[in-house]
Amino acid sequence: MSSVSSDLAFRMGQRSYGMSGLALSYVLIGYVVSIVCISSRSWFANALGVFLLIHTLIWAAYFVHEFIHGTVFRQPRMNAWFGNLMLFLTGSCYCHFRDLARNHLAHHKNRADFSAFSIADFLKSLPKPLTQLIVALEWMYFPAVNLILRWLCIMAPFLGQARRDERSRTLGLLALRGSFFIALGLYSWRSLLLYGFAYICFINILRFMDCFQHTYAVFQLGQSLPQYSLEYEESNTYSNLMPDRWRWLNLLFLNFGYHNAHHRVIHCPWYLLPQLDAELYPSDYRQHITLDRFVKNYHQFRIHRLFNNGGTVIDSEQGLDLDSFVGAVGVSFLILREPLEWLNLTVSTAQPT
Repeated sequence: MSSVSSDLAFRMGQRSYGMSGLALSYVLIGYVVSIVCISSRSWFANALGVFLLIHTLIWAAYFVHEFIHGTVFRQPRMNAWFGNLMLFLTGSCYCHFRDLARNHLAHHKNRADFSAFSIADFLKSLPKPLTQLIVALEWMYFPAVNLILRWLCIMAPFLGQARRDERSRTLGLLALRGSFFIALGLYSWRSLLLYGFAYICFINILRFMDCFQHTYAVFQLGQSLPQYSLEYEESNTYSNLMPDRWRWLNLLFLNFGYHNAHHRVIHCPWYLLPQLDAELYPSDYRQHITLDRFVKNYHQFRIHRLFNNGGTVIDSEQGLDLDSFVGAVGVSFLILREPLEWLNLTVSTAQPT
């Protein structure tokens, strides 16, 4: 593991409003254009709209991550305002930006992952036919668990006491987004189907990127935690990148795949991460894993990971053995990690092996 020799003051203090402004303009304008395209009677425009909608939602999600780390604006208020706007676009606005930021920054501070409850225990607690339906949907790559987690966040103010003061806000957001989709459906029923398809693809891509970035222990927020070292963080963090000859394609994910570099300098903006990564690590760094190596695992363990921990990565003489790397489910930074007391479920602490 290399030492940080780059100019940290530059990495942490750099703000290119031109770069981020251009990318944000693409997200906002591209989202509007995608809605126009999926509402068209032209199948070519529909296809273009679906691809554009998927990508603008992906960038909107990763800009939430940038706003959480304060890499776009110097003023926290501006990061929060635009963060909430991106959350609205991605349908994750039912949780406050400040709460999602607190959860995610705890992940960095404590070098651990957090969950509100055990997903495996939750699935086992459901009536068997419902569990079987969820498993069948997940087998077909329909992200049922992630969608359930999102709806649990929406329902939390009405079924528990911790977020009771958010009821009016949640109802208002449901009415606003619901009105948008009703209007869209009245104009073109096909556009709703296309939007739903694009949204499912968006969720699948996000969770594929999230799935294999850590082999951290899992805890509940507020639980007593051990003190993990930088060495532990580095060896349990993985950069899931495009192959070298297509490395520029990491921009498709706003360079989110440079995860080791991001964890080393959490205030480094998205457009400087490739340069920072090149300064910190050799080109053959063992934690750099190309995305194509994860496709088999993502497919093979898509049901297994619902009921089991993240698996193991074995460090061998030939490099990292990923055959038992199951990956995580439901770890998106767009989902709140607060305990849901009304579910009566707890976290099964998972320690890395």
